Amino acid sequence: MADPVTDDVAEFRCTACGKCCLEGAGWLPLVEEDIARLEAQAPQVLKFVTWEGEPGARQGSLSSTIVTGRETTRCPFVRKRRGRAEYDCRIYEVRPQVCRRYPTSPEHALYTGCEGEFVTEDGDT
Repeated sequence: MADPVTDDVAEFRCTACGKCCLEGAGWLPLVEEDIARLEAQAPQVLKFVTWEGEPGARQGSLSSTIVTGRETTRCPFVRKRRGRAEYDCRIYEVRPQVCRRYPTSPEHALYTGCEGEFVTEDGDT
């Protein structure tokens, strides 16, 4: 992933700075779609998930405490690229909606220190 990637947020280009994963990502809320995706595509991740409700209406969370055994604000699935100031998500293809929708606006990106770029219709940042 050497080139910036386009995130699911319209008009946003991720630069893999890791800010979204390093602070405030120790607990991630999950919705039914996330839990179903994990069941189908990454059942090994389910051991780090707690949820309630019946299939079709489940809600839960992915907690770094379950993964690491200690309180932290860092997502347990983020890894730094060796020798670079960039990060990769080990569960990127099955990441929760909260991650797919980050950041919600340029203001949200600025507030959280995100180094990604919002692209205008003419391609400018």
